[in-house]
Amino acid sequence: MTVVARLSAPAAEADRVREAALAALFRHLDPLRGGPDGTGWPFGRPVQYGEVFGVLQRAVGDVLVEEIRMFAADPVTGRRGAPVDRIEVAAGALVFSYQHQVVVAARAEEERG
Repeated sequence: MTVVARLSAPAAEADRVREAALAALFRHLDPLRGGPDGTGWPFGRPVQYGEVFGVLQRAVGDVLVEEIRMFAADPVTGRRGAPVDRIEVAAGALVFSYQHQVVVAARAEEERG
């Protein structure tokens, strides 16, 4: 599966935010060390939009998650389906990360008082 995410962060933090978001996606969606409890993805467990949103939000802190799109993807052909809110995983199958993409749009620094 592929996740395409658009985040909004101060320009000075863009690289750090992108790296943290990608690492969190690959870590959470890892078939051997990912999943909700970090012990591997459960066989047949679907991937839901809200779960991915939460993974990104925890990884990047107060950065704004603007958009998330999830796609079923074929790592052999590189093709991916239409965006969906839930990736179904067959009963005997595991989720597999494929070419996640994170774009960080720069926003003006906010004043905090």
